[in-house]
Amino acid sequence: MDTSYRTPVPDQAESTPPSPVVSIVNGNNADLIAEVSRLYIRDGAEVADVTWGKGAFWSKANNGRFKVQGSDIAEHIGGKDGIVQADFCDLPYDDASFDVVVLDPPYIHNPGKHQTDSRYNNAGTTAGMYHADIRELYRDGMREAMRVLRPGGLVFVKGKDEIESGKQCWSQTELLLDAQSMGLYGKDAFVLVPTSRTSMRRWKNQLHARKVHSFLWVFEKPEKTNRRWFHVVDEDGFVAQRQARQPHKEIGGWCWV
Repeated sequence: MDTSYRTPVPDQAESTPPSPVVSIVNGNNADLIAEVSRLYIRDGAEVADVTWGKGAFWSKANNGRFKVQGSDIAEHIGGKDGIVQADFCDLPYDDASFDVVVLDPPYIHNPGKHQTDSRYNNAGTTAGMYHADIRELYRDGMREAMRVLRPGGLVFVKGKDEIESGKQCWSQTELLLDAQSMGLYGKDAFVLVPTSRTSMRRWKNQLHARKVHSFLWVFEKPEKTNRRWFHVVDEDGFVAQRQARQPHKEIGGWCWV
């Protein structure tokens, strides 16, 4: 029997595993991105934040693991300190050049004198735009994100449900449907509950629950780009999901298979 001394092997079960990433984050945008990046941004990834703003998203993320290139349309931000001046719907990047794209457009329709204007420049970007216009803005941004993403890459899309003319606008659901119709896969979704709340005193009458939370979708660009998901109304009047592969000019460029 071998009686020579052997160095004890540490019991790996006794080491403390990292805390799991959960779908609800309490805090601010930096806390949200820090959690999402733990799960979805790999070491060495190239990330494009195409709505840079003040760069607050990255103040708590481990930027040493990956590289972030910021861009912003605003003249006082883009073109300075390494931030590219660019419209997120028309980026100056090559096709398939990034692993992750982060998209957080202004999402307040007809902002007027909204109290968050100083933080998000809403009045300067979405003035005169209705909810349908905001939705189209997101579509254009996601299309451009798909172009600059490598196959298998991810686009993080931040948004918030809103109310227009007294009617609920379910942006989170709309973005999923729009993304799927482009060929993106809804990989994950997060909810951010802020610890600092926006004042609600400007509303005299309450008709709906106040939307204090926002959301972030994680969409994946498939490696096979000839497949798209569409939603159609079936014979019973329900919305059904179908997958299309072959081009067909009579059905939006695609036919069902």
